[in-house]
Amino acid sequence: MNKVSIIRSLPQNWARCYTTAVKPNIKLLKELRKETEVSMTKAKEALVKTNNDYAKALAWLSEDAQIAGAKKAQKVAGRVAGEGLITTASVQAPVANGFKSTIIELNCETDFVSRNDVFKHLASRIAATSLLMHETLGNARPIETIAIDSLLNAPLLPHPSQTELSEHDFGKTVGETIVETIGKLGENISLRRAAIVSNGVSASFIHGGDGSSGKMGGLAVLQPKKVTLAELDPTAAATLAKTARQVARQVVGFNPIYLNTKDVPESELQSQTNLQEFEETHVLNKQKYLLNPELTIAEYVEQTADAEVTDFIRWEVGEGIEKKESDFAEEVNQAVNGN
Repeated sequence: MNKVSIIRSLPQNWARCYTTAVKPNIKLLKELRKETEVSMTKAKEALVKTNNDYAKALAWLSEDAQIAGAKKAQKVAGRVAGEGLITTASVQAPVANGFKSTIIELNCETDFVSRNDVFKHLASRIAATSLLMHETLGNARPIETIAIDSLLNAPLLPHPSQTELSEHDFGKTVGETIVETIGKLGENISLRRAAIVSNGVSASFIHGGDGSSGKMGGLAVLQPKKVTLAELDPTAAATLAKTARQVARQVVGFNPIYLNTKDVPESELQSQTNLQEFEETHVLNKQKYLLNPELTIAEYVEQTADAEVTDFIRWEVGEGIEKKESDFAEEVNQAVNGN
């Protein structure tokens, strides 16, 4: 039997499949990969399945990522996520009650994945979302805890550095995007905690990272002594913000536990054999300022900005989480093999 006879003898549905197969549009393929960062194979599949309809291809990819992520999330749910990033965000212009800052901890299983740009990008977007989507309650403490369930259900905002936005940047919640990222990176990822400054002029400091994300981070909140926040002129506000950042650096570097001596439980105070040494170690306002040990933090803030420290917070990645010992080579191998 010759080739012509073989072709003629093929079932009609085979012939139709062969002759009507959709080929992905090269231009759309390029745009789709640029916008979604999916693999070439997955982008082709999306366009073929949607007959080169770009909007439908985006929707198909989104649904496919959710399905794949959900399956992976279920598989890795029991794994310990003790690595990750502390990430901060802030509003650089004065708002009704000061300069807003926020801090979040996003966890993964390995340090290797925490260095991945996809993971870092997600952490930054969650921090920005927590800053702009959370309604502060006006509690007694200037730093408020953000309910994780509320943040997970909030629509994820674009990365602060993004100037050009597409449909792919909107429509998904924080929780949905975390699930998708689990599918991409193959590790258990969880949003552990988040906090926001509700009142005062605040600033953040990050150690062990790129300035906005790292392994250790802190916030410091200042309040002017003689004027209200609304009465601050731009120069005074800038001085307060700069001073707050120096205090945040002190918080991260010296790890105080209490703001003032009055915050220390009486039983703990009574048990100290050297109260001054205890205060200089554990009480922020009594600590010696790292850049000028002649001054305490309280004295530095008063002399520099005519203000006082009203609150602070300091977090380290994975503190309190029992983690298994692992080396970097093992982490790379696990990530490559998708384990």
